Amino acid sequence: MVKCAQCGQPAAASGAFCQFCGASLKAQAAPAQILSCPACQATNPAGTNFCHACGRGLLAPQPVTVAPPARLVVVRRDGTDGPSYPITQAQFDIGRTEGDLLFDDPHMAPRHARIIERGGARIITPLENRNGVYLRTREAVDLHDGDHVLIGKEVLRYDLLPDVERTLRAAVEHGVVLFGTPVKAPWGRLRQMTAAGTCRDVYHLIRSDIVLGREQGDLVFSDDEFLSRRHAQLQFRAGRVTLQDLNSSNGTFVRLRAQHALSPGEMIRMGDELLRFDIG
Repeated sequence: MVKCAQCGQPAAASGAFCQFCGASLKAQAAPAQILSCPACQATNPAGTNFCHACGRGLLAPQPVTVAPPARLVVVRRDGTDGPSYPITQAQFDIGRTEGDLLFDDPHMAPRHARIIERGGARIITPLENRNGVYLRTREAVDLHDGDHVLIGKEVLRYDLLPDVERTLRAAVEHGVVLFGTPVKAPWGRLRQMTAAGTCRDVYHLIRSDIVLGREQGDLVFSDDEFLSRRHAQLQFRAGRVTLQDLNSSNGTFVRLRAQHALSPGEMIRMGDELLRFDIG
């Protein structure tokens, strides 16, 4: 017995038409698919992996995407290229004492980062959570709570503010409201992180556009010779915070939170090492 697709009633498998609605049963039956062996021409049922007559594989091999040759180039302080290191393996580790590429850098962990080949791309993964891996921005990027930004020698952590800090009320002592400078509600803050692992200066962000630089801007770090006059800009729009480099000489870097697919020419910062990812 078979089931008529027209009316759903059971019908004889040998019949040509349904006895209930008269629909053609042969038209409803899907033609059986067969695979022809390219070697011996024998026919095989659909879904067969190997020919039952000669054993030839019937499934077309899936194309394997291979990543093009790549390398890491050390960028010196003056901007010139230093040594170049080819990435010759599917897994390429970078560190201070362990891995395929080693740097005598106290800011790097024994095994600091890993580059793997996946689907024709090179994926970098931080393996260390203290100093991390920074990537130079090429365009405006979104900032999220806890992100670390590197401009010049300044390591700044961006934090969202809890509601209690956004809407501070005047203090009352013994029934008297304290008199003081009225302040606008900030939308975030930057904390200056020191090499001691502590926070030094805290900057509450109030304006919708905030420029950071060495000589000009809303936040000025006049002692940092690696900063440009106007280095980078923060923007706050409809709850979204973006960071954009202002064509600075040394660039603006954001610490990676997770894996990242590298593109040719991208600049990577690990400790005191600046590396450029190149293809070819």
